[in-house]
This record gives sequence, C-alpha cells and structure tokens, in this order.
Amino acid sequence: MDELLTMSVVEMARRIREGELSPVEALETHIKRIEEVNPAINAVIATRYEEALKEAKEAEERLTKSRDDLPPLFGVPCTIKDTFAVKGLPWSGGVWARRDLIADEDATVVERLKRSGAIVMGKTNVPEAAIWCESYNHVYGRTKNPYDLGRGAGGSSGGEGAIVGAAGSPFGIGSDIGGSIRYPSAFNGVAGHKPTGTMVPGTGHWPPTEGPLACYNTYGPLARRVSDLACILPIIAGPDGKDKVVVKKKIKSPDTVKPAKLKVFYYDHNRQARTNADVRRAVSLAAGALAGMKIQVEYWRPKGLGRGMDIWQAGMSQNPEPFKHFLEGDEPISLGKEFLLLLLRRSKITMPALGAAIIERPGKLLKDRNQRFLELAADLQRRIEEKLGNNGVLICPVFSTPAPKHTWIWLDLFGVGYSGVFNILEFPSTIVPIFHREDGVPVSVQVVAGRWNDHLTLATAGLLEGIFGGWKPPEMIGQDSGGR
Repeated sequence: MDELLTMSVVEMARRIREGELSPVEALETHIKRIEEVNPAINAVIATRYEEALKEAKEAEERLTKSRDDLPPLFGVPCTIKDTFAVKGLPWSGGVWARRDLIADEDATVVERLKRSGAIVMGKTNVPEAAIWCESYNHVYGRTKNPYDLGRGAGGSSGGEGAIVGAAGSPFGIGSDIGGSIRYPSAFNGVAGHKPTGTMVPGTGHWPPTEGPLACYNTYGPLARRVSDLACILPIIAGPDGKDKVVVKKKIKSPDTVKPAKLKVFYYDHNRQARTNADVRRAVSLAAGALAGMKIQVEYWRPKGLGRGMDIWQAGMSQNPEPFKHFLEGDEPISLGKEFLLLLLRRSKITMPALGAAIIERPGKLLKDRNQRFLELAADLQRRIEEKLGNNGVLICPVFSTPAPKHTWIWLDLFGVGYSGVFNILEFPSTIVPIFHREDGVPVSVQVVAGRWNDHLTLATAGLLEGIFGGWKPPEMIGQDSGGR
C-alpha cells in the first residue's frame, strides 16, 4: 500500500509544509484509493474532485513562492459527513425529501477546516436523518464495513468511519448525539473523538438541535491516529457567534499530561447490556497495559450507569422539534400511512427513522420517569467528576459488541447506553482500537473523562495506541466473514 495511504495527518501536513510532498500527489493518491474501495463499501456519496484538484494546485503554487505562515492542515485532503453543509454539494442527510437539496454555504466546522488549509474531497454516507447506529438510507443505500462487507460501518458517521478505515481519507468530521462518532470509529478501527459538550459549534449541521440537545450533540474528528485528533480539535473548536451554547475555553494539549500522574478507572459491563468476550478482553488489555506502565489502575463501575440507555432516552425526550418534521419535505407526512407503505416495501423512509418518529410522542408522555433519569444523570455527572478529578479517566466499552452484521444491531439495542449516557453527561470520549480479531474485525475501547478534560482522554488513548499499534488498514476490501 502506498505510504501516503497510511500516513498520519500530522506527518502529511509536515511533509507538505517542508516541500517533501506535493498537495496534488496527496490528493490524487487518496482520490484513486476512494475510487478503488468505494464501489465495495459505499462510503463516499458526493465528490468535488475538480474543485479539490484546483485547490491542491493553488496550494502547490503557493509553496513555490513561500512556505511562511502556512495554516496547520495546508494541503491535507479530507472528507465530511453528509449532515454538514458543504457549499455546492448535496445535503440530504439521507432523507428522501431532501435528496435534491444543495448547500449554498459551508458549515462552521467545514469553513474552519478550509481556512486551516484542508482540502475537502467529498461527503460521506449516514443513516436517514442521522438517527441510527448503521448507515443506510433510500437516497444512497447502505455503507459496508471495509474489514468485513457483511458488517455495518456504524452510524451515524458510518461513511466517515468506513472511508478513513479503508485508507481512503486521512481524516473526516462527524457528529455524535448518542455514539455517532464513536460507533463508526470503533467498528472501523480508527481513532475518533467526541468532544466535551458545548466545545464545537454545530452551525450548518442538519438535523439541528435546540434546547438541552444542543449541549448533547457534539462535532469532532475521525482519523488514522490519536495525534491527528489532537491536531484537528483546536481548529474546529470555539464560539462562532451563531451557536449559542458553545463556550470559549482554552483547549489543553495532551502533551501537558504526565502519565505518572494519571488515574485510570475501568469497567467492562454496565449491568444493563451484556458485553461479549471481545469487548471485555479489549477493556482488560487496555487496563492491564496501563498498569504495566506503573499507572494507577482500578476497577470501578459508577453506580447508575446500569441505566445508561434510560438516561439517554430521557435526555433525547427533551427535543423541542418533533423528529417527524425532519422526514418531511414540502408536504407533511402521515406516520400511519408511511408505516403501511413500509410493510408493503414502498416507503422512502427507513424503519429506524420511522420508528423514531412513531415512538417519540409516547416517550414524551413519560415525563415523570424521564425527569427521574435526568436527575440521576446530574448526580452521576457530579459523582464521576468528583472521582476522576483533574487527572482521572474511565476506560469502558463503546458498544456491547464489535461491528455487528448488517441489521443485527437491533439484537443489542441496549448497547447504545454505553456511549449515549456520556452525551447526556457532556463528557469527552476518545476511541482507540486495541486489537483485531482473527477475521480482521477491530475491537476498540473508549476513554472518558470529566468535562473539558479532553486532553486526558486523548493522552491516554495515545498511550494505548503506542502500545497496541492503533489503526491498521484492512488487508483486503471485499471479504465477508459470514459470521457474527
């Protein structure tokens, strides 16, 4: 495999700045890789190759004149999740009624990446309205896992996870309101970071979030290496004057973390959703490796995490905008009629999206129950932050299994609680792969910390990456193991 296809973002940017690598070569190599793998995995759903090549040539011309004051991602290609507006590209979010919509401006994070010198190659697939843990819709179809085409790539940033995992893009940007950066990162064996709530603006992201959900929904990078995440996060973070919940606060570098002062806690199941042997092994290996570095490690499962799925559902029930409206075009839809069409296989709405719209109203009627779980979340947030302090992290499962076979994620639905609960608590989380099974499927863990301690999760994930090797591109695209 071409060295460029395994090179970190940090290294690629350095070589371009120092004149060792042409931006055109970096771009063309990745476009060629996308064209090789995308017919199999269906991750990239819209491209801007001509515009990207023009930008790469302009970057190359600038290098011939001066290498002074170059932005940090100068000449590095990337991809963007379809839920973000990218000027001139489709912006459907996987919804049939939005299939002809073209964005007329960039989302804030896209604008910031372009200003930092990054070159956007295209957009990647999502589940309909970004509502599910597997990426498929009636506009673009299903995204497949590059390590096993019979498995899902996760959601809702599934296209991002798949194309980064397949070595087609050095990095991408995703969003996460219940695990949507973390599942795709874990299932595709790449590094990913869900920032602290209120750190990165969501301006230009669709569906929009309001009220408490605006603090739960986060926007962050997926990349080949943990160091890439740490490089990209400060670029996209901070207020933009439009997203009212975003807080201006200095982002600490993971380089400031001293491993000897770290406190590591871990658990391998939450007593609500059973984890399989691979996930338990990954958590155990991660904890053991850090203990081997003479870092303080202790098993601790915070009381209350066993209701993780209930806490997440209660948090999501606060959405002021009915989910049904996200599925509609110019005309309102009838949920009853769409359900009948779904049974007849004639609906242009997927079952997860329609199900979310149908159960939303009954879920909001459980007001007292939801309030109890929101109170539990507040108490859990306080207790975990007190326990972790300024040097503590929590290592735990991302989901109850590694990447499930297509549609099988329904069998592990309560596994959503492993990641979803941390959105409600607004905690940062970094994903790092620990090992690959014999069939090539990656198995990852998440590293969690208290609010605004993103540097701790990134530093700890970096240590684990150094020990276990991190992302490894698939040996072959196109295999299907046939097993779970």
